[in-house]
Amino acid sequence: MLLEDREKVLVLFSGGIDSTTLLYLAKKYFKEVYALSFDYGQRHRVELKYAKEIAKELKVKEHIVVEIPHYKLIKGSALLDESLEIPKEEYKDEPPVTTVPARNLVFLSIASSFADAYSIKTIGIGVHALDVPYPDCRPEFISAIESAINCSSLLTAREKVRVRVWAPFLGMTKKDIVKIGRELGIDYSKTYSCYMGTEPPCGECPTCKQREEALKA
Repeated sequence: MLLEDREKVLVLFSGGIDSTTLLYLAKKYFKEVYALSFDYGQRHRVELKYAKEIAKELKVKEHIVVEIPHYKLIKGSALLDESLEIPKEEYKDEPPVTTVPARNLVFLSIASSFADAYSIKTIGIGVHALDVPYPDCRPEFISAIESAINCSSLLTAREKVRVRVWAPFLGMTKKDIVKIGRELGIDYSKTYSCYMGTEPPCGECPTCKQREEALKA
């Protein structure tokens, strides 16, 4: 795995399979690992409880939880608007009704501000091949946002260094990610992946089904 700088990394962390695997991977490769989670009014905000427990167990340098209040004003996404139903079948529409407008753009923009403040040159995000229906999970988005971050970065301007958006799972399936996680010794029962936000998870939404298929495989 090609990583020019292995001092510090800031990982976008939801507490699900993908971001947990990335956090473990970061602990393997970097000296200091920071986790960044978001409370944006998501109906499955119970994920934050799991994220906090995993971050504590992994002894990350710091686990930052940021509130993003403006998403509470946005309608039309089933993750924000509880008048809309979470699909129980595989997504038929593209982008699906569970799309949160510009979510990764907002997340990575916020992450870049912490990267500036903490002198972190690597920002990790766990997007992968099954996320392709979401516009802000595609390789072209990752390339574009990395360029934008470097155009605005104080760290880049002051130290003439490049901030990298580290997305090692691009092109992988969730099964591939779980395989990496098994090799890292991850207990996936401590993670959370359900868009309904229930405890126990609903087992019927596409996210639950993708999780089950990946863990079985």
